Amino acid sequence: MNTRHRTWSAAVGVSAVVALGLGLVAAPAATAGPTDVISSGSGQIIDGSVLAIPNFAGVASNGAATAQQIGTPPSGPAVIENSTPLDLSAAFGLVNVGAGNIPLLGNNGIIQLGAVSQYGKAVNDGSSAAFSGTVSGAPGLVTLPGGLPTSGSPSIPAAEIKAGTANILGGADLVNLDLKITTLAAAAKQDQGAAPAGAYSIAGVSADIGGTVIGGVAGTVGTAINTANLVLGPLGVTVANPLAGGTISITEADLLAVAGVPSLNALPSGTDLVSFLPQAVAAKITSVVNSTLASATVAVNALGPIAQITAGPALAVLTAALNGVVSGVSSTIVTPLSNALTALVSAKVNVQESNGGIFTERALQVGIAGGSIATIDLANASVGPNLLAAAIPVVNNDTLAISGVVALLALVCWLLFRARRRTAVPAV
Repeated sequence: MNTRHRTWSAAVGVSAVVALGLGLVAAPAATAGPTDVISSGSGQIIDGSVLAIPNFAGVASNGAATAQQIGTPPSGPAVIENSTPLDLSAAFGLVNVGAGNIPLLGNNGIIQLGAVSQYGKAVNDGSSAAFSGTVSGAPGLVTLPGGLPTSGSPSIPAAEIKAGTANILGGADLVNLDLKITTLAAAAKQDQGAAPAGAYSIAGVSADIGGTVIGGVAGTVGTAINTANLVLGPLGVTVANPLAGGTISITEADLLAVAGVPSLNALPSGTDLVSFLPQAVAAKITSVVNSTLASATVAVNALGPIAQITAGPALAVLTAALNGVVSGVSSTIVTPLSNALTALVSAKVNVQESNGGIFTERALQVGIAGGSIATIDLANASVGPNLLAAAIPVVNNDTLAISGVVALLALVCWLLFRARRRTAVPAV
């Protein structure tokens, strides 16, 4: 065989094998069709379930900012983004729940939202990202475009939850809660071929707690102080009642002290913020009562000897009464307040879920009446299901089939040519 024939034979063989190899490698990707979802990212301010509205989740999902890459091979823009804000009033203005038939969402509802945004991003390489919540608190997991539109009222925090046992469960107003959250955000991301990841951000949390549980202790303190003031007042010493309003205000620092963490973003997944309130209330009552007693003691000790003879017994009675309040906060505050709040509302942070290839990060999950009336997820970000890069063909299925047939024919021709050359009689 001359050099030219050997070269041609080798070229045909290599081409056939390479073509067939490409066809075989690409064949699994051909299972992805023109209606397959390549990637999906969805930011959603509100999700969840409501007992009175069986299709609530469907209604909520219609308000999501969802971006999807659909169809293989990919067509259209390489990156699709959606930042459509949720119309809260149109979607949820008529949802009333609880014994008092009060609004669940919207103006004057149990749950109200401030200026929040939602965003979804899908890329045709099989990656996606999502965000919802306050833009200023967006986790660094995702990069947001500028100028995202907002939903909700800019005059209130990112989220506010107002609930009371009388309105929700009926009966006595054992406890009422006004929980405010200044920053609330969730983000999710799935890079090409990587596992999904989520992050949340929550800050600026405060709570005002009232009701008969607080009122009972406040009444005991008030009675003791008023009795002491009957004696101390004419002597120029007036003891102020720190619980006169019947409401205890809890700061984020108070919550962190009970939780034992430096930040609310360091809490384990699914931690209920409301579970910290009973101990925080007990600690705050102990603090303000002790401070009041210390100030009264200093004022009485500053009196002259004659006045102290009259003021001393009154101060002693006040001291015994207030010390009794402090020593009994476990039974008078912590236990009954824990029971009432557990029945009323929960507020779980950093709830993560995976279902059918969809990963969701929820910044805050609010349960009304233990979730038996409603479970509302605030600031949700979902990614997936996303195709692996290997499953995204760059050509259509027909082209792959044709190239495979051509490769096979080329291989057959090459093999026949080799066989013929081997059996040919050499020329004399």
